[in-house]
Formats: sequence, C-alpha cells, structure tokens
Amino acid sequence: MNLKESAVRRFEFRAEEAQRSAAREAVTSGAAITTSYLAMNAAATLLAGFGLLQNSPAVIIGAMLVAMLLGPIVGIALGLAEADVTLLGRSLVAEVVGVIWVLTIAYVLGTASRSLSIGSEILNRTSPTILDLLIGLVGGLAGAFTYVSVSLTGVIVGVAIATALVPPLTSCGILLAHRLPGLAGGAFLLFLANFTAITVGATTVFWLVGHRPLATGKARKVLVPRLISLALLLVLGIHLTATLHRVIIQTTLENNIQKTLSNNLSSIPGARLASVTLGPRGDTQVAWAVVRTPQALSPEQVAHLNDLVNRATGTTIDLHVRSVITAETTREGYVYKPQYSPADNASFP
Repeated sequence: MNLKESAVRRFEFRAEEAQRSAAREAVTSGAAITTSYLAMNAAATLLAGFGLLQNSPAVIIGAMLVAMLLGPIVGIALGLAEADVTLLGRSLVAEVVGVIWVLTIAYVLGTASRSLSIGSEILNRTSPTILDLLIGLVGGLAGAFTYVSVSLTGVIVGVAIATALVPPLTSCGILLAHRLPGLAGGAFLLFLANFTAITVGATTVFWLVGHRPLATGKARKVLVPRLISLALLLVLGIHLTATLHRVIIQTTLENNIQKTLSNNLSSIPGARLASVTLGPRGDTQVAWAVVRTPQALSPEQVAHLNDLVNRATGTTIDLHVRSVITAETTREGYVYKPQYSPADNASFP
C-alpha cells in the first residue's frame, strides 16, 4: 500500500460492516417504546417543568440528560438512510408517543401551577430562530457520530444538552395549561426545528459512513419521507431566518430608543431610565419607558423625548413614560427630594 492509498484509507468515512451492525443494534434498541422510555421521559418532563417554573437552568440541564426522546429520532434517521421502513415506522411511533406523553404531563403540571407566573426560562423558548435550527443540525451530526464511532460514546451527553427536546415541549404544555396558545405554538416550533434538524443531520452521517439500502430500488420506499424531511427543513429555515431578521430589527430599535432616552434624561435632575419595553399596538410601535425620578415627567417633557426618539430611530414611536417617584439621600440630607403632585399628596393625611 503506497502513501497515497494510506492517506485515503485514513480519512475514509465508510465504516466496516461490524461497526454498522453495532450502530444499527444500538439505534434500534434506543428507538423502542419501553417502560424505561416512558418513565425516564416522565422524570425528564417533571424536572424540566420544575426548572422552568423556578427559572433554574441547572435543573433544566438535568432534565435534558434524563430525557430519551433523542433515541427515536436517531432511529428515524437510520431508517431513512437504510430505507428500513420497519425501523422508520417503529421509531416514528415511539417519538410521537413520547411527545404526547411529555405534553400530557406538562399540561397537568401547568394546570397545577396556574397561580405561578410565567418566567423567562419558558418565554425564552417561544421565539426560535435560524440559530436554533443550526444548533439542531450540528447536534444531529454529532449525535450520529456517537453511534458510529466507539471512541465518542461520552459525547452523547453534550449532544443531549445542545439539542434540547423536552424543555420546549414542557414549555408548550405549561403554556397551553395557562391558556397561552400563541406562545405554546412558538415553543412547539422550537421542538419541531430541533426534531427536523437532528433527523436530517443524523441521516446524512449514517449515509456517509455506509448505512445504505441493502437492495437495489429499496430507497424508493423512503423517497417521500426523505423529501418531506428536507422540505420541512427548508421551510423552517426560511421562516426562522425571517424571525431572526425581525428580532435583530426589534433589538436594534429598542437599543436606539434606550440610548436616546438615557442620554436626554440626564438633563432632568434626578431622572434615570430604568427600562424600555417595545411592542406593537395595531400599526404603531409603542415604547413603554419606566423612569425613576423625584418628580413626574410632564406631558411637555414626554413630547420632547418622543420627538427625539422619532428622529433617532427614523420611525414613529408612541412613547409612554411611567414615572416612579424616588428620592436620593445622603447622611447630609436629600440630594433629590421627591415631589408629589397635588393628587398624590391628597392621598396622604
């Protein structure tokens, strides 16, 4: 064997038949509906639910490690690569059952916790972008490699964390229980993006290492599922790219408003910008600004700030300012003494 042939063999993607058989056995065993599969997904849902309601990232990460929804997705990918209709169907059924199981438990948990507010950990999973799809795609590639390479068995832990499946589904169930279908749809879209990207990524890896149909013409049986997965990936990619574009525009606009208000509030003694929230109201963008100040801002001052914001952003913003009356004090006395309006003073005897 010459040097050139040795180099080619070293970088050869295709695995030996023994390796493919071992990978096929591992994938098949992880794509079945078993008591362990249901129990671990139930535990993962409860952990994710408690972590989401408590805004605890550590608990949510624990739920990702316990969950077993990744196994059937890898089974779907191998079924698509090898045109194994039996494995494809069994894995798809296992995934659907797992998703319904997680959503049901999450809905019950959400019903029992309706008195609790929806925290940022849940809301962060309701607006997926193209970045989430790319994370799922890379995770699918890495996840499939863990099955075809004996030296990468420990990597599956990182893949489980990166390709979060149970947390968005749990968020969806909790939001449905809280009667917030719009936000629930966003959380389910995040799961769907991860599911699709992992499937396509893992299918690509299995195909590259030699997991092909055993009989000529057998690939026709999975042609439609393959096309559906690719089409779904394309549609999600276009939609989530547009979503990311809107998020960038919204964030840039919000930052410009915040910068303009902060710079110009410094001319008002004691006034400091606390927060700015931007949102639509019909065809108009409304900015709600919270200002800490010893004296409420007058309509004339708000009008002046609104004009400055419009010029800085190049668009029409409807500015609403909520003045939170505060005082700044040292041991020598008041630096800024709160001044209440006559209506406010009347409420104090």
